[in-house]
Amino acid sequence: MENISESASFQNKSIDLKVELQRYLRWWPLFIVSVFIALFIAWVYLRYSTPQYLTSSSLYVKIQSAKRGEVMGVKDFQNMALPSGLMTNVVDNELSLLKSKPLLYNVVKEIGLDVKVISGGKFKDTDLYEKAPFSGSIIKLKEPRYFKSHTYSISPDEKNGFILKNEKSIIKGKFSEPLKMNWGWIVLNRNTNFSFVTPLTVSFINPRIVVNQLEASITLSIPEEKSNIIEISTKGTIPIRSENILNELMNQYNSDAIKDKNIEALATANFIDERLKVITEELGGIENKKENFKESNKIADLQSQAELNLKNISETTKRLLDLSTQLEMVNSVLAITNSSSPEQLLPTNLGMPSALDALIGDYNQMVLTKNRTLRQATPSNPSVIQMNRDIASLKELIRENLKKSQANIQLTIGQTKNQMDQSGEAISKFPLQEKLFRSIERQQNLKESLYLYLLQKREEASIALSANAPKAKIVNPAYTSDSPVSPKRQTYYLIAFSLGLLIPIGILYIVFALDTKIHNRREIRKALPEIPVVGEISNAGDLEDSVVKKNDLTAFAESFRIMLTNAKFIVKPIKGIAPVIMVSSSVKGEGKTTVSTNTALILAQNRKVLLLGADLRNPQLKRFITHAKKGLSDYLVNENENNIEQYIETFEGNPNLDVLPSGTIPPNPTYLLSSDKMVNVFTELKSKYDYIVVDTAPLLLVSDSFHLIQYADLLLYVMRAEYTDRDMLEFTEEVERDNAQGKLAIVLNDVKNRHMSYYDNKYGYRYGYGYNSDDENVNKKIIWKKRMSNFFSKFS
Repeated sequence: MENISESASFQNKSIDLKVELQRYLRWWPLFIVSVFIALFIAWVYLRYSTPQYLTSSSLYVKIQSAKRGEVMGVKDFQNMALPSGLMTNVVDNELSLLKSKPLLYNVVKEIGLDVKVISGGKFKDTDLYEKAPFSGSIIKLKEPRYFKSHTYSISPDEKNGFILKNEKSIIKGKFSEPLKMNWGWIVLNRNTNFSFVTPLTVSFINPRIVVNQLEASITLSIPEEKSNIIEISTKGTIPIRSENILNELMNQYNSDAIKDKNIEALATANFIDERLKVITEELGGIENKKENFKESNKIADLQSQAELNLKNISETTKRLLDLSTQLEMVNSVLAITNSSSPEQLLPTNLGMPSALDALIGDYNQMVLTKNRTLRQATPSNPSVIQMNRDIASLKELIRENLKKSQANIQLTIGQTKNQMDQSGEAISKFPLQEKLFRSIERQQNLKESLYLYLLQKREEASIALSANAPKAKIVNPAYTSDSPVSPKRQTYYLIAFSLGLLIPIGILYIVFALDTKIHNRREIRKALPEIPVVGEISNAGDLEDSVVKKNDLTAFAESFRIMLTNAKFIVKPIKGIAPVIMVSSSVKGEGKTTVSTNTALILAQNRKVLLLGADLRNPQLKRFITHAKKGLSDYLVNENENNIEQYIETFEGNPNLDVLPSGTIPPNPTYLLSSDKMVNVFTELKSKYDYIVVDTAPLLLVSDSFHLIQYADLLLYVMRAEYTDRDMLEFTEEVERDNAQGKLAIVLNDVKNRHMSYYDNKYGYRYGYGYNSDDENVNKKIIWKKRMSNFFSKFS
């Protein structure tokens, strides 16, 4: 049993899915039109859209050591004994430098991206760029912060001139000459390779805006972790312009790096020049002192005299000279570190201890990095603040090392002097003049050594200043892919096709969701599975066609015959007692009078039938049957009248059908229909007819008809397709549960042709109305419907 239940549930779901698909496929012309329109719109967009191309390049960044000048990797920086926070990937920092605004600003001005020359077309404008008859540049802006752009129509003028026009002004100018505008100064240069005859459009754009656009369009990436190669790419509509942008960006990057390197070398050269001036003056004073000493003491040559005596202390003297030189350099650099600002560079490669040279080189590199960062960031930037802390920390470390070196050298000098004093005591036999002369000569040698050393370092600094080796090597110059990256034709057509299908589905879904009307018997059976639906009455068309005629074989007449055939399973006539078929509905306009009239006509084809008009408030039988003004209400209101047959009329054209009209509209119809005299009406008439069909008032609007349900053997509850609201189903269920109690059957009236069919849940076949073997046109329609049904079944 469980498997049977699951199989039935799966079958119902399959049927529901098929029905839902057919519900949408019924609107297949809408889908075809929607897809066609969507594809046409996509074609128009692709036809007139400007394709974008991807331009790429790659750059190899060479990291230089501050100590030796050789290329270093990232791991070398990580292994250096630097304070915490200084071990970072330098190549990652170069990404920010490549997209820095000052660098991009130089690119914009160098290529002339702040001036665009546009040729107007019928459907779209074209940026001429390299094919423009002239190029231009914005020399200066009066208010750069508030200027965005200005567009003019430019046309040629005589004598190498041009005319700029806009809505507010007309300005004349000449090529290659600066032109003053109300917002700044510009210059336009003629390109004689292209003719300039027709008017064009020229736009002057604030370079800052172009810089922001470039910054957003350029993409930088490192293909592999800890790699020194940077991939640069951008998208643009003009490949040659994109290539020029990337190539110029790499050139500007190298130029900027060379400028930074020259700043460091220039700072070192200036320091050496200042020290040379001081030492030159000191050396001149020592030489004068030596000359005066020789003259005053009449000394000719002490070298030969002291050669033997000073042999023992020569090595000590040489060592003292070296230590003094180091102490002089340490004192000089220490004085700079104590007095210089945080941004000042320290001299390098001056013969300092090896650890100090490395630290000073790293300190200069960090200062340069900070200065480059400040070009595009403020001092309050977290990165700048962290750099200031790191620079201060490193500078303090250098200062401490200098002090330690100073103390060590001074201690060593003291020890060396002690050794010299001991040696001096051994040669105390030499005259005092010899001591003084050697002291003067020692100072002279010290200054000469320092002077020569500084001259050598100044030459090295000059060489470094003149060497312009690029910081980065261009691995791949800018190149553009052959096929555009946007728009993708296949993608757009696929999206258009999908939207062409989804939009009608969405519209239909909303329409179906907002539709609260009943359309077919399937919806009724789904909501009220316990109440039988005995028939579907097709749309009758005109009023003349809404009445079943004798030997009528139309679909309208056949639907009533099928309804009565199904109703026989509910009502089984008892011999001698006519079954009462009560016809009602929820509200007005659902077609209960049409159903009751035609039901009576169909039954009267071979039986004696009475059509009773029990709608005393708004009788509608007069639309179909001509009858007298008096009727049921007149009989009920007259207490002395017992002969009801005098109010009954025979239907014209069918002697088997009698009609008891509703009569005069009374003020108290509920009272009349609930009177004892109404009981006598049914008791008397049941024995005279085979069927009694009662046309009543709507149950939801008035309570009149509720009093008649007790007399009915069958309550045909009429609902109208695309008219009756689904909320009425709940009321119908209440009528069945509280009043009819098994006597209620639903008739769906005015069903459109597309809903007019029975559906067999087991086999899924459709049976249409209107079968007529003698009508060739009807047969053709049936065949066509079957073919269409097979066609739609393929999709479902």
